[in-house]
Amino acid sequence: MYQIQPVRSRKLQKELAEKLGTEFVPHTYAMFAGELADDYATVTELIAMCQFTFGEKEAEIMSVGIAEGHEEDEAVTVLIRAMMSLVNNAEIPVVSITGAVLSPDRIKKLGFRQVPGQTDKWAIDLEEFYKAPCAYTAGQKQEQ
Repeated sequence: MYQIQPVRSRKLQKELAEKLGTEFVPHTYAMFAGELADDYATVTELIAMCQFTFGEKEAEIMSVGIAEGHEEDEAVTVLIRAMMSLVNNAEIPVVSITGAVLSPDRIKKLGFRQVPGQTDKWAIDLEEFYKAPCAYTAGQKQEQ
């Protein structure tokens, strides 16, 4: 079983980035996914970390570090969804990401759509994404 948690200190954020072989991005928020021990409290293995910024109109994923062997792990998807939920709860309408952070194929699998006129930027409109039923996903199926 795994758990998604916020990273509560810059020191820990830097250590996690180093362990994952990704750049530490100062002045960002971060969340991580970790495998839990049988006590459901002790993190036994680091799976991934997401570093992001947000402003009034947009949040941007600046870095996603993924531990070797976990590249296709569902925990990575849940980590990004948890970050999106946090941003949505803060009433920020858009989350964006670039191809420098993750491969375009992985970005598309996460539900991001390419921003018109920008070859290397993808975004999710959270209001559309969280509608019930999810009109965002239905629209994406039609585009494929």
